[in-house]
Amino acid sequence: MFPQTLISKRRLPPAVRGRLQVAYARAWEALSDTHYQQAVLFARRLADRLSLEESLDRYFREVAVPVAMQETVRARALLQLADALPPVADPADAADPWQRLRPDRLVESVRRRAQWVEETGLQCRMAACLADAAVTETHTRMAVEVAELVAATLPADEAVMLYIRSFDLPVRDGDAVFRAALARFGERHLVPTGAPRLHVDPPAPVAHPEPASAPTLAPVPAPAFGLRVIV
Repeated sequence: MFPQTLISKRRLPPAVRGRLQVAYARAWEALSDTHYQQAVLFARRLADRLSLEESLDRYFREVAVPVAMQETVRARALLQLADALPPVADPADAADPWQRLRPDRLVESVRRRAQWVEETGLQCRMAACLADAAVTETHTRMAVEVAELVAATLPADEAVMLYIRSFDLPVRDGDAVFRAALARFGERHLVPTGAPRLHVDPPAPVAHPEPASAPTLAPVPAPAFGLRVIV
């Protein structure tokens, strides 16, 4: 189910290896439950576009499910959704078949079909991203549990890598789990309980000098105009 790595055989005591196998079994069960729940949600989200079988096949293509787990996930999802999802209706069936042979209707049908395929692909990718986030959360939680289990024997980063190698995670997923698990492990162990928090005063506001007012000029007397009387 998950291979023993060289590091586990070389550095872990026998008692710790036994507890580690139990932790791996719990992680495998938790991962199987997560994939089953996400496969059901995936099929429900795409029920108006894909049949149940098509949804499950698309789920296994979009989401990295271990090969040894796929049949279990498929069987559980089929039992859950066999009678719950209505059959997918083809919108082309409602139209008159003779009308579909007209050139203008044929071009319009091809255009609508291409748009439908594009929208379906986008919805599948969004649903797969939701499933990936849930699976990453499960891996993160179980990787932290493994790191805490062997904390006295292995550093946290090495223990998390041991988990990632044991489940043979892809590089992208392994990097996400590694970072998230170390962050969560750090939240629990880096700051001691009851330690005072550092209080940083906000910077004082910078006083901006008032702009110099323009010099006041003395009023210039207005010229007086009048009539000069010539005698």
